[in-house]
Amino acid sequence: MNLRKISLTILTILPTAGAALAQEADLARSAGPAAANQAMACQADQHVDGQLAFIKAELRITQEQEPVWSVFAESFRADKQRKTEACFAAQEQARKMTSASLLDSMKLMETRLSEQLDSLRSMEAAIQPLYGMLSKDQRKKADEILRGGPGM
Repeated sequence: MNLRKISLTILTILPTAGAALAQEADLARSAGPAAANQAMACQADQHVDGQLAFIKAELRITQEQEPVWSVFAESFRADKQRKTEACFAAQEQARKMTSASLLDSMKLMETRLSEQLDSLRSMEAAIQPLYGMLSKDQRKKADEILRGGPGM
């Protein structure tokens, strides 16, 4: 499948996915802003292959870059899975925090922040070799579409 077909496929899928996510967010919003944020956050592992296809097409990854792309893509998938698991754990912790002491609440927040830092470091390590192989134009595009971290 050529890049044009991939891009068209992604552009066709994205509005539908966006509408579905918006509906779920509206349902969650009725339960409160925190619930809406959690509902959206826990969907981090949905559409991972579509996100990767979009990034790959936008960056115009070459055959020579394919091996480092594959390493990045696997790290990206694993990171999304970890974020989803952490999200569900955070939801459970939030329920427990209503009766937790101040120190216990702070410890739970510290754990979440530590997990986020680990995720960032893992993605940085995965993207450095790929970024190093990108051309100047590819880097500019990567800077545009991945600002704030891959998949953000």
